[in-house]
Amino acid sequence: MPNQTVPDGATTYLRLLKYVRRYWLAFVVSVFGLVLHSFAEVAFVDLLGFITDTVGSLTSSATEASVQSLPTSGMTAALANGLLGDLMVDRTWMVIPIFLIAISMLRGIGYLVGSYGLAYVSNYLVHALRADIFEKYLQLPFCFFDRSMSGHLVSVVTFNVQQVTQACTKALKTLLQQGSLVIGLLAYLFYVNWKLTLFFIAVMPLIALLVSLVSKRFRLISTRIQSAMGDVTHLTQEAVNGYQEVRMFGAMNNERERMLQASHSNRRQNMKMALTEGVSNPLVMLLVSLAFAGITGFMLSPSILETMSTGSFITFLVASGMLIKPIRQVTEINSDIQKGIAAAESIFEVLDAQPEKDNGTVELDSVQGGFEFKDINFQYSADGRMILQDINFTVKPGETIALVGSSGSGKTTLVSLIARFYNHGEGNILLDGVDVNDFTLKNLRSHIAQVSQNVTLFNDTVFNNIAYGELSDCSLAEVKAAAAIAHADEFIEQLSDGYQTHVGDDGVMLSGGQRQRIAIARAVLKNAPVLILDEATSALDTDSERYIQAALEELMKSRTTFVIAHRLSTVEKADRILVMEKGRIVEQGSHKELLAQAGRYSQLYNNQFSELKVG
Repeated sequence: MPNQTVPDGATTYLRLLKYVRRYWLAFVVSVFGLVLHSFAEVAFVDLLGFITDTVGSLTSSATEASVQSLPTSGMTAALANGLLGDLMVDRTWMVIPIFLIAISMLRGIGYLVGSYGLAYVSNYLVHALRADIFEKYLQLPFCFFDRSMSGHLVSVVTFNVQQVTQACTKALKTLLQQGSLVIGLLAYLFYVNWKLTLFFIAVMPLIALLVSLVSKRFRLISTRIQSAMGDVTHLTQEAVNGYQEVRMFGAMNNERERMLQASHSNRRQNMKMALTEGVSNPLVMLLVSLAFAGITGFMLSPSILETMSTGSFITFLVASGMLIKPIRQVTEINSDIQKGIAAAESIFEVLDAQPEKDNGTVELDSVQGGFEFKDINFQYSADGRMILQDINFTVKPGETIALVGSSGSGKTTLVSLIARFYNHGEGNILLDGVDVNDFTLKNLRSHIAQVSQNVTLFNDTVFNNIAYGELSDCSLAEVKAAAAIAHADEFIEQLSDGYQTHVGDDGVMLSGGQRQRIAIARAVLKNAPVLILDEATSALDTDSERYIQAALEELMKSRTTFVIAHRLSTVEKADRILVMEKGRIVEQGSHKELLAQAGRYSQLYNNQFSELKVG
């Protein structure tokens, strides 16, 4: 992935939370519910003080045979006196239970609304992130995937997004719920006795400093954990996909050792995270406990006791004690938030990557298939070696061009430029007189069908693998006709469910030749005027190749075709053969013309013929 300036954690987290704006109403409702829950907690503490003062007042009245007088200090007393007035004195036995039930209902409703609402928002947020990442993968250029490991890309969608889930569900819920409780309790403590509350306020900067220092450590370790997890995913994917090679070449110990190293690296980073959490949380609790101890000592002094009623004393003591738990929980979620920030950074790195360039505006309903390559030079990166140099040739509509040469000579790269899998840096590639860069990508690729040596089938039915993508509206008859041309119809009909048979992961239920014939049928069905065959018959046995070669020759008659082949016997009938070496065209002509020149093509052909005779 490209190196970019790493944003600070707050910026990344705020950008992550911008996704919440899509569900702002549910978010506002959930925040209201969590605040209501915290308010109910504070109200319960105040009710406890009201009960204490009420019991003291009633006991004093009974002892001294005086008129009952109920408390006037505190939120509960103000509410009760305002609503009931003098009636409250005679109905005290009813008032307190009613208040208890009301507070419990408020707390329950607040918790339900807050928890469910926030879960709704966070799960949709994760869904939106996954959808955006996957959509971005569909838009990114080929060079992005060339320099990225597939396991790490998969890990971004699975593991990294899961880390964001923790930051946006558990962490955000705790932050809002417990944070609002901390604010509510501090406000209530100020209401009861502001002087004593200053002790707690004095400790807050120290807690904030400790959390800030620990946050940097959390994020660094989280980034390492995600990298190690990406390695685990990648190694597992390699071992699963290459299980035959692993067994055949006795590489079980090698793969086992690689996996153990990656897993141990992940384990070590998780243990560092656990140690950091284990040290930071007790330190925060120690600071809060010191403040609580200081407050308790001051409260017991006669000068303070004279200014507070018994109920106020109890409520202040309980409220200050209740502050310890929410402060601890708020500091504990710091690790989840930092994991989410580290994960969000890797996610936004993907989302910020530049998509395929698609600045073209030309859209043609059909093309003839005439090409002109003029002074093409190409390299994958600005500081990389030159892959193609001085490529110049012309292709007439319907002509078949074969590209031959040793491995690494640039054949596949050259045909990749036609469909703009990579954009040529210098020169022009003209299709019917229009530079391919001037076409929209969708329109350009609609005129091209391709069969490569690395066949990709999807875990779906045979029918859906042939009628894939924009071909999904084709009828069964059309699919069968294409399969017949590719000599695939016969073996498909013998499958358990015919064209509705599932081929398994990447066509694992089929042989290599069968997979390739389905890919050829897919290209036949597209019926595009330009056809690219990159070792299209490489996985076929001799009999199948002979039949398919005849079918392909019939198919290529009305199409401009580029054929890449190492087996030169398959390109003898091509209209023109281009011989490539080290990114240059060193020879071109028909099969007979090139043999007569006794050059590089003749050498390649004679070497293969000699190998066949020896075989």
